[in-house]
Amino acid sequence: MAIVTGTAYWASLDRANEKFEPMWRIDLAVDDKTAEEFKNNGHTLAETKHNDEVIPNILRFKRKVSKNNGDKNTKPNLIDDQKNPLNKIVGNGSKVRVMYKAYDWNFKGKKGKGMDLQAVQVLDHVEYIPKEDFPDVEGASKSSNGVDIKEDF
Repeated sequence: MAIVTGTAYWASLDRANEKFEPMWRIDLAVDDKTAEEFKNNGHTLAETKHNDEVIPNILRFKRKVSKNNGDKNTKPNLIDDQKNPLNKIVGNGSKVRVMYKAYDWNFKGKKGKGMDLQAVQVLDHVEYIPKEDFPDVEGASKSSNGVDIKEDF
């Protein structure tokens, strides 16, 4: 297996991304030299956008939840810099190492190289903070379980 270091974006490691086909994934921004090496080996590079900034030299690592035969794939391992299991969401900008297996694919006359996501080691964690949040409700009170409730609907 191979390992590459870079900056993480749009990681779905704790639970699968189900926007299209369910899969674990991570976009990894790498330096120019690493990007050129991957490109020379037949891998496709992309770009992504974060906070209105275009990030170049993106490698996309994926692992489908289900194999083509219907069997389930194992979830990629997520560990910290000391190789201990990590139970946190990897936020954009985290410095990580990605372990992967390269493979060739051929689908409907098109060919390419893919990278099966095996594991991620977080070297410098950036906390994930969701942008969507409900504002506080004026006049709300706390229920017995600590959840905000509003009594006059």
